[in-house]
Amino acid sequence: MKGAPRILIVDDDRAIGTMLKRALARHGFESDATSSTEEALAWADATAYAAALVDLVMPGQDGASLADDLRRKIPGIPVGLLTGYRNSPLVNAAKKAGAKLFTKPVIIQEVVDFLKAEIP
Repeated sequence: MKGAPRILIVDDDRAIGTMLKRALARHGFESDATSSTEEALAWADATAYAAALVDLVMPGQDGASLADDLRRKIPGIPVGLLTGYRNSPLVNAAKKAGAKLFTKPVIIQEVVDFLKAEIP
């Protein structure tokens, strides 16, 4: 029997990472949450993630760049970008790149639907 899909959550607001982790567990997903892009990339080297949820605007590396790095490490990984901004050059760039954007506060069912649709 295949185990529960493991999701990587990266958000500089630890409370959001914790909330997403708990909410996704109620829907049958396992997850790891971090506020560090460096830690996320290290984890991606060691863990078979089925998908990632990444904050778009973070100190240091932005979420769109992190998503690109994750896709290089785990080809085909679905990435949902989380943002509290509605009008930002990063939001526009993410939309043009075809990324799935979730506006904070996220609606958990929308995230779950995205994960179920994208994870084989």
